[in-house]
Amino acid sequence: MPDLTGLPLEAGPVLRSIQQNQPTILGAGEVAISALSEDERRALLAEIDVADALRRVADLQAKWDTASAANLSLKPLHTELLLRAAGDWVPAVRAQVSKGRVFAVPQATAQLMRELLETDSSGAKTLAADEMARLLISIATQQQAHTEFESNFSTSAEMAALDAKFQAMATEDLVAFSHEFLHDQTANMLFSMPRKIECLKADAVDFWLSPWADRVDNSLGATPAVTFADATGIDLDEIFRAGAAIDREIATGQTVIRPDDLADDEKVRTFIIENMSLDLPRYREQLEADRATGDVKLQRYTFTRYPFLHLGDGNLLILRAVWAIERFFGDPVQFDVAAAFTDKGDEARAKRFNEAINYQFEKIVGDTLARIAARSASIDALITEPELEAQWTEKKGRKPSVCDWVLRAGSVAILVDATHHRLNAKLAQGLGSGKAYNADANRVLTAGKFKQFASVMQLVRRLGISGQPQPEANFIPFVVVPNSGTPSSMLTELDYGLRAQQVFAEFQGRVARPTVLQLQELQLLEGIGDRVPGDVVSFLYTWRKFPVPLSLQEFLDANGMPRPISRYIFRAAANLDRRLGNNG
Repeated sequence: MPDLTGLPLEAGPVLRSIQQNQPTILGAGEVAISALSEDERRALLAEIDVADALRRVADLQAKWDTASAANLSLKPLHTELLLRAAGDWVPAVRAQVSKGRVFAVPQATAQLMRELLETDSSGAKTLAADEMARLLISIATQQQAHTEFESNFSTSAEMAALDAKFQAMATEDLVAFSHEFLHDQTANMLFSMPRKIECLKADAVDFWLSPWADRVDNSLGATPAVTFADATGIDLDEIFRAGAAIDREIATGQTVIRPDDLADDEKVRTFIIENMSLDLPRYREQLEADRATGDVKLQRYTFTRYPFLHLGDGNLLILRAVWAIERFFGDPVQFDVAAAFTDKGDEARAKRFNEAINYQFEKIVGDTLARIAARSASIDALITEPELEAQWTEKKGRKPSVCDWVLRAGSVAILVDATHHRLNAKLAQGLGSGKAYNADANRVLTAGKFKQFASVMQLVRRLGISGQPQPEANFIPFVVVPNSGTPSSMLTELDYGLRAQQVFAEFQGRVARPTVLQLQELQLLEGIGDRVPGDVVSFLYTWRKFPVPLSLQEFLDANGMPRPISRYIFRAAANLDRRLGNNG
């Protein structure tokens, strides 16, 4: 993407550093082969042993997820894939892999799985290593195709022409183009976000096993786990035990599992089979519906809801490891509750549960901020929304517009607002548009949270906290969204900066660029506060005032910093393991 705001000179080395840490996708044209068309791929797949190929692709995807979650090199899995490949083009691919290029990306492997599942084949031929590699390179090439380029990879002349086109664009056209790019980038990033099991377990403890937030209707029970049992008739601990069993199987390299190995209770096994798996005919129905919806390149909801293929022998094939584990410990379990209430005809409780999720999310964010504040020597107060309203209400019955929390650190005020805003299915799967992306960001951020932050900054300056006006205060504002919300990148950072320019105009020089953090990134900030020398406020200030607008992940990459897991997450995950009988 072109420069939207005139990046400073420091951007050059930073961009090069980030690029070195982010492997780029290899196109077919770069290794002098033609990308197989979808029809050519189908003809090839019609002659092979589809079941064997599915298992191999699932194994490859599991290795990618393991390496990505641990921030390890992706070269070994590509090198292993090419070991038995012997085509005359293979040496060129190996050379590119040695430079850090990739082609077995999750979007390509999922597309290959989709095409395998859609293929009617009675063939017994084993898919050769050459064929597997070429299929993946072809799909990756097709997915990366750009209408501006004649071939499946860009030449220097084409890049120069594209840059010239951008330079000639009117500002509003360039911004509109960036929204189209952001729409695609967001869905791509959400497609491939593997998380460590400890983090998933801690999230499960925070959401399901903690008491409901105070604002939740008590008709849902004491905890969300009680609500789950009430809706489904199943003890949630049994679902977690099954998830822990899945994790152990995956860790040993298994891709096919027996339901009997997941749970002793027939009712639990039936729940897993009926709600998390599909047999081949029903899977094909879902995949056909996906194609009717639109481009399948970034559609993943069928796979995340049903990460298991029910095989004819009664066993289950794990289609993607990370989606299988998240199906037991992640957000998809929430949809089981709402669906179960709806199936019972209890729409009222289904609605109350969906509303309660929002309050529980705010509670989780607040608890995380409280732990961050407690470990910081700089933060002297964490003020909640009700406390802010009480301090700043000047006329009875007219509450001021405030954010959820202010963390006071001397002259620095960290403004935080939590919103359980999941991207809708179209935006999350690349089926929307730049206009839809912009409308969503305008509603939630430009006309919503950013104006709220501006109100708080005015109040801090004029009235202060605890009655002490702070006209010279410096502000660090950020919004926290769930992990299914918009992920951040350099381009989103630029976009947020543009959106906030007018809203924050009176505070320029005193306010850092606003940003949006997924919950997992807030948890990463907690880990940084726990394990990185220095105070988290100093880290935040340095990051948010950095001359190059970078996401948290990019800032860590550019500075060679680790991604530490907080002590709390390890402790919560260990507590869950003990609760499950040390089977985690």
